[in-house]
Amino acid sequence: MDRRNLLKAALAAPAAGLLTAAPAIAAPAAFDVLIGDVDSGKIYLFDRNKPFTDANIKWSLNPVGSGHPMEHRFRNTSGDGQILLAVTGTAGSGRASIYRRRDKKLLWSADIPNYPHCIERAQGSGVVVVAGRSKGAGGGTATGGSLHVFRPTDSHSSSLVSAGAPIPFFQAHGLLWDPRLERMWAAGGSVLTAYRIVTTANSAKLVEDTARRITSFHHPHDLQPDYQRPGRLLVTDTNGVYSVDKSTMTPTTLHTRGLVKSYVHHSSGEQMWTGAVDGGNAFGTKYVHFNVSGVARARAGAIVYKARIDTTAYL
Repeated sequence: MDRRNLLKAALAAPAAGLLTAAPAIAAPAAFDVLIGDVDSGKIYLFDRNKPFTDANIKWSLNPVGSGHPMEHRFRNTSGDGQILLAVTGTAGSGRASIYRRRDKKLLWSADIPNYPHCIERAQGSGVVVVAGRSKGAGGGTATGGSLHVFRPTDSHSSSLVSAGAPIPFFQAHGLLWDPRLERMWAAGGSVLTAYRIVTTANSAKLVEDTARRITSFHHPHDLQPDYQRPGRLLVTDTNGVYSVDKSTMTPTTLHTRGLVKSYVHHSSGEQMWTGAVDGGNAFGTKYVHFNVSGVARARAGAIVYKARIDTTAYL
């Protein structure tokens, strides 16, 4: 990873390309934000209402494996307490890992033979899925991709083993477990679809729920819950930001700002997003934007690909 080249394209001003903001609220919602810095390779936790400076770091991690931190989300488990799911990688290789939050102990890791962009854990079964696009040049030129499935053999993350051959999924980028529907959502290429997870004592497999498959997107980047409206999903792609009604599988355009890399609704209604700019770094900028409060928090010297709310909730 050439960090000097990554820094050259960092955005200089937060106002460029902002989504249409809602009226500012008097008291911004209080929550913490987990970001991945593509330049340093580190993951940081900040209070969204304080500057993203070293003095305000609440938690940080330098994940195993060299490469870009492409995903980082907290989940709760019965065997290990709160864990961090993470994937890092480059155009040629990748790694999935799980850490115990309280002491940052590495509980499990696995090499991923393509460029992983997301990791998710199914509540209940403990099955872990990693989404990765093909090796080599990115964007619309990626020619393949796959979902990698791992199953636990006991209640601890350290027991995860491969559940079989990867499942082909073109340009796989986004994953989200849905405890209400008991489905694993996946997005990539033009597709958003859902999978049932079928397990036995010695196996786990994904079975597509084809009734929930739609093909209306253009290279999806992110797939997130709407914490204010749990009946819908939030999807970003090269051209915009969309909501998808899970009962009808109908997509609705929320924003037409392109190159949004992550987007989520907090339960307060706040909209948090990150994104790249034309002519800038392909991963993003140093900013995390908050639409309702009209704030953009910068991490000096960083390239922020995704920003996540500090929560173990799926929806």
